[in-house]
Amino acid sequence: MKLMAAVALGGGFIAAPMVSAAIASADPVPCDGAGCVTYVERGAVLGDGCAQNTHYNFALTASGATLVCGAKGQWIASPPLVGIRLLRSQCGENKGVAQSPEGVPLSCVGGAWSADYTVPFA
Repeated sequence: MKLMAAVALGGGFIAAPMVSAAIASADPVPCDGAGCVTYVERGAVLGDGCAQNTHYNFALTASGATLVCGAKGQWIASPPLVGIRLLRSQCGENKGVAQSPEGVPLSCVGGAWSADYTVPFA
């Protein structure tokens, strides 16, 4: 009986973190402003070298201007980074760029945030 109680208790300790982790990641929360965007390089310099990728490609200069790592491996100018947005969520007529929680660059196309690799691969 004590063994069954120990096994049940131990199983609860293992399962509890798994349940809370699933709940925490199920509903990513958008954020406003470049300061809350994850994996953004700070202090980048326009024209300096960078490692181009399809995810997490944004940087900020020391003065706060947005840059993106271009196909030639250099930081290039980008519209302002407005925060983290969910793919296909409404954006109105926003002229900035955003990043999805998964690191995909987004721009406002037809009133919805859409994946947009035109700047990084220009």
